[in-house]
Amino acid sequence: MRRKEAKATLAAAHMSDAELQWYEGSWLDRVPQWVSITVLGVTFIGLWWLVAELEIISRVLLPGPQETFYEIYSTAQNIVTGGHIWDALLITTKETFLGFIAAAAAGFALGVVVGETRIGKKAVMPYLVALNALPKVAFAPVFVAWFGFGANSKIIMALFVAFFPVIVDTAAGLYAVDADTVMLFQAMEANRWQTLRKLKLPSALPFIFAGLKTAAVFSVVGAVVGEYLGGGKGLGEMVRLNSQNLRMDRVFALIFYLGIMGLILFGFVAFAEKKLVFWRKSDIIEVKGA
Repeated sequence: MRRKEAKATLAAAHMSDAELQWYEGSWLDRVPQWVSITVLGVTFIGLWWLVAELEIISRVLLPGPQETFYEIYSTAQNIVTGGHIWDALLITTKETFLGFIAAAAAGFALGVVVGETRIGKKAVMPYLVALNALPKVAFAPVFVAWFGFGANSKIIMALFVAFFPVIVDTAAGLYAVDADTVMLFQAMEANRWQTLRKLKLPSALPFIFAGLKTAAVFSVVGAVVGEYLGGGKGLGEMVRLNSQNLRMDRVFALIFYLGIMGLILFGFVAFAEKKLVFWRKSDIIEVKGA
């Protein structure tokens, strides 16, 4: 018995964390992630089809998967052939991307101020928290009045929605640096800028990228909200017009492509994190076998 336990202990010592979890966990831990995702997706589509077929909700308001998938295919054809949906997609993509870049820059700068200065922590942060607590959707018409009906108001809206997570995570990353390491830098007579550049910012990168991932998704939300409430020629305006005409299948198709846009931007941030923060492995949405 002891011999078997010794062999098991020796084998466990040579296993990776994932292999050890598979070996010691329940049967759910042994199921590959792609299988779990597929089963959940098929189950959701099956329930959706059942609700639509039984007309628990009117098919006008909740079209079935068949109608929605056909509209997704038709929308894809329009995008590939350079139709009006392609033009709207380019507009929303531009607003989202510029809003994200502005949110990343502003959030990082304010996060450093909050994390590195007393006035930032005691005076600036309370105002930022109060600003974040305000209903952001209500600012869409305000930004339209200030910046017009063009792309600028949507970019500002995307910035406004997305910048706060970057501030919080940047400041949290700077706070989380090991105090003993900071004291070591001080003992080596490193000035404040050197400590920030060579110690605190590299240590805070995982936190900063966590905020950037959140901002990547929120920037899509901000741009679409700006278009929905402030007009324009992007996908948000198309969602509004089609929902008014009760073309819910087309609304779902447009929402699908907006989700794809958010995933792509999220993926770019995750790729940059993988290259820059190479010492830390992120296992969010890691689709592979056991």
